[in-house]
Amino acid sequence: MSRTFFARLATLIATLALAAPVLAEEPDRRPPPAEPAPPAFAIDVPILVYHHVVPGHSPGPLFATPEGFEDQLKYLKDNGYQAISFHDLADSVEYGAALPDHPVILTFDDGWENQYAYAFPLLQKYGFTATFFVVTSYLDHQNFMTLDQLRTMLAAGMTIGDHTRSHPPLPSIGSGQRLGDEIAGSKAWLEQQLGIVVDAFAYPYGSYTPAVAAAVKAAGYRAARTVDGGTHITADNLETLPGMVFSAFISRNRVELAAGETRR
Repeated sequence: MSRTFFARLATLIATLALAAPVLAEEPDRRPPPAEPAPPAFAIDVPILVYHHVVPGHSPGPLFATPEGFEDQLKYLKDNGYQAISFHDLADSVEYGAALPDHPVILTFDDGWENQYAYAFPLLQKYGFTATFFVVTSYLDHQNFMTLDQLRTMLAAGMTIGDHTRSHPPLPSIGSGQRLGDEIAGSKAWLEQQLGIVVDAFAYPYGSYTPAVAAAVKAAGYRAARTVDGGTHITADNLETLPGMVFSAFISRNRVELAAGETRR
């Protein structure tokens, strides 16, 4: 064989040797491994349910006098409770967002004017916020709040939630157009009137079915409150959150304290 052949062979070997590191450094084109699913969060938060705050005798657990309501706020404040919103709650169970050590949600149903006259000033006095679930067809009528009053409360840090258009027991009206109007239609109307996102809902009479809860979720609400009782909350029950009156909350606290748990 000629010297020319061996020279060309040597050149080829050298070229391949130089190319080898380049080939070895080709980037890994495989898809990255899937990220692990976020952890599930579970918390205990009391959600308190109010309807009327009026002077005089309180005929039942849905009524409180201004003096009685003030005593309840004092209790919450003295025991380290801090008010949060349903938006805060959803962020916590869905994404692990931090909450105060002793969170509580205060809610008022129906949009009664006495809530604005008596509860709202006391909430401000003690540094609490609350969510007011209003029935949209009741607004600007006798004994109920006006849109201007809702705007005043919004400016003070309160939250406005939806309680349907006309307060029917939702399982009784089927799954057609009326159900959509009561849940999604009232939401859209409130958002247009107030210029806000309404993402919290309360079931009239606390009444719901899986189909009704699914309609609430489909309408774009992040959270919906029942009156089922309890305090345990996860991302799986954001559409059927428990709620309780203050007397039930106090009874529950006494049981926990008797079992050796502390609040502070």
